[in-house]
Amino acid sequence: MKRILFLFAVIVTIVSCQQERERPTEALDTAREFIRSSLDGDYDWARQLMIKDSLNLYELDLIEKKYKDEMSKKDKEGYKGSSIIIHSVDNVSDTVVIVNYSNSYKKKQMPVKVIKRNGLWQVDFNYTFTGNL
Repeated sequence: MKRILFLFAVIVTIVSCQQERERPTEALDTAREFIRSSLDGDYDWARQLMIKDSLNLYELDLIEKKYKDEMSKKDKEGYKGSSIIIHSVDNVSDTVVIVNYSNSYKKKQMPVKVIKRNGLWQVDFNYTFTGNL
């Protein structure tokens, strides 16, 4: 009986930890969530927030590999402990927003493009590297 209760408790814990996160409903919130998840190394959540095309997935895969294989523990902790600094928000149209940001650890300004598609705000991660609207 104790084994069954223990197994049940483990299953409940696992299932509760795997609940879906609530997706942001605004462009700026989507950008913040994407940036925060990237800084924290939570690339599964970052993938959920971005447009899933070959270029975006390729760029995020490269960043994730670098984070896992090359980044020092000090840098990972620095990014995780950093704050997001929003420098500007450019509402290009009703469906396109560019967020220029940096983080308090590295302080390098970067843009993130957020696009509304099918009623969802999604990050176009490739824009960060190409700047193409």
